[in-house]
Amino acid sequence: NRCEHGQDAAVICSDAIKLVGSGSTRCSGRVEIYYNNSWGTVCDDGWDLNDAEVVCRQLNCGSALEVPQSAHFGAGTGQIWLDHVTCSGSESSLIGCQHSGFGSHDCEHDEDAGVICSGPIRLAGPGSTRCSGRVEVYHSNSWGTVCDY
Repeated sequence: NRCEHGQDAAVICSDAIKLVGSGSTRCSGRVEIYYNNSWGTVCDDGWDLNDAEVVCRQLNCGSALEVPQSAHFGAGTGQIWLDHVTCSGSESSLIGCQHSGFGSHDCEHDEDAGVICSGPIRLAGPGSTRCSGRVEVYHSNSWGTVCDY
């Protein structure tokens, strides 16, 4: 090649999921997904902790704590992309879960799904549970431990 490091290629990627709305944070809010060149919401019909767990993991936001119903973070606008989402909880992304098909729904924006995740902290390790384990913090795109000093 005839390239120098001043010619290195770069990209800025956007995840296909985000949490937004009134009172939202990086790890809590109304669930929106990017599909067919536009952002849209997810209906809360059948929305549960398994579904929220997938969203929290996809966003590196720890575990799902709550699944607020009835547009808790405000009603979205535009397209409603997903309805009747059914995740086992182990999927790597929300669109990998069963659903009624993109754009196929029987709800309005007053049923937009939300999540509240634990945030960029988790309990991990052998024998860990939701309430016990090694404390790990997500920072600079990786999980690390916390010293016991």
